[in-house]
Formats: sequence, structure tokens, C-alpha cells
Amino acid sequence: MEAIRNHAATALNHPQLADVQDLDTLIRTLPEQELWQLLQNIIDHEIELKDDTLAQLDDRMQAFLFLQEYVGNRSARIEFARAPRHMSYLRDAAGSRNVWMSDEEFSQLVGHGDSLTLACFARSEQMKPHHLVYTMHKLAMQPHRDALLATADDARITLKKAIESQGNSPELALMRLAKAALDGSSAVENVLEQHLPHAQLLPGGDPRGLWQAYLNLKNLDGKVIRELLEGVSMSTSRPVGTSEDSSISLH
Repeated sequence: MEAIRNHAATALNHPQLADVQDLDTLIRTLPEQELWQLLQNIIDHEIELKDDTLAQLDDRMQAFLFLQEYVGNRSARIEFARAPRHMSYLRDAAGSRNVWMSDEEFSQLVGHGDSLTLACFARSEQMKPHHLVYTMHKLAMQPHRDALLATADDARITLKKAIESQGNSPELALMRLAKAALDGSSAVENVLEQHLPHAQLLPGGDPRGLWQAYLNLKNLDGKVIRELLEGVSMSTSRPVGTSEDSSISLH
């Protein structure tokens, strides 16, 4: 019994020496005060935890870890931030750093149509710029009322930082084209009608129309996309989202 207590004490005070099973056991069994001590030691030594281990902690403890820049756990962060059962400021802690998504993952958020959930990711500079463009568009059209979460203006600031660190991308060019289509650019509309006559459309007042337009454009080949870019005098190297409203700068 004494040996077991000594082993637990070593893992508590020197978590870098403990294996995953030790940490899982401690998280399940330690009293709250000692568990907070363990978490602080884990942070001090920048120990990475598995998603399953994180999930054993309560909301506050998970958010405490999510606030640390070194903590990756992208999937765990996304799952936590998407769950409305958590307090909004805790969701923001999870989603505001070290989070990015594929188009497939982001499409799930778009489909849910929840401004609050999208706002939880609007401060993460690792998010892909074209996803931030949509988030900014959504929050401008359908703002939430939670003072603790990001606004369209916050998303615009994050977008600028994301472009500075990540650069431009083909997806960002497509998102510009999608916005031009929604804004009534005849050049874009004519080419879309020619190449995607049966493209799925959404009502003009639905923010998801921007994402659907992007997905429609994504199905085009490179030659057609270049034709569209030339048609609206656009460049894939220009920044977006610099105006005061929710529109996207195309020039």
C-alpha cells in the first residue's frame, strides 16, 4: 500500500515521469484540489494529453488546458466548442486557438446554422481564411447576443492575421468568386450558368448561400476558374474582408 501511495505521489508531483495510464488513474481518483495541482504541473512541463484523457476532466479543467498555447488536441477542442451544453466562455477557450478544419468538417458547422457555435472558432488564427470569410459573413448577417463570443468584427481581425501567417490560397480565391456571385456580378453569373446550369442555390437572405456558392465553384475545373477570375478582374493574391461592413473586398 505504501508503494502505491509513493507511486501516486511521484506521478502527481512529477507528471513528466508518469505514463498515460498513471495520469488516467490520477484524473479519475484524485480529490479536486490535488487534481488542480496535477493539471498545473502538467502545464508547467507542457505535457501533452490524449483526447480521451482530456475528456475525463470536468468543463473548467478542460478549458483551463485549452487556454494553453501548447495544447493541441484539435479534435477535442472542436468537439468541446461545438457542444452547447458548455458555458460560452469555456467553448471560446477551446475554439479560439489551435483549431482548423477541412471543408467537410466546416460544412457541418455551416449546416447547423448556429452563429454562436461559429463564433467559438472566430478567434483562432489557425482557421483557414476562407472559413473565416464565411464566419464573418454569417456573424454580420445573423449576429448572436453573447457578449463573451466573437463578433463579425473580431472575425475580420482574425482573418487579417490568418492571411498574414498562412498566405492566400485557391480556396480563398473561390470564396471571393462566391461572394461576387452573390453580389450579382454578371461575369460570374454568366459563367456559372454556362458550366453549372443546375447548381444548387439558396435564398438570397440565407448566409449559407455563400458557402453553397463556394462549393459550386469548387466543382469547376481550373480553366473555368481562371476565366471567372479574369471576368471580375480579381487576383488570388489580394486580401479580403477589409471593409467596415460584411462585404468582401474584391479589388
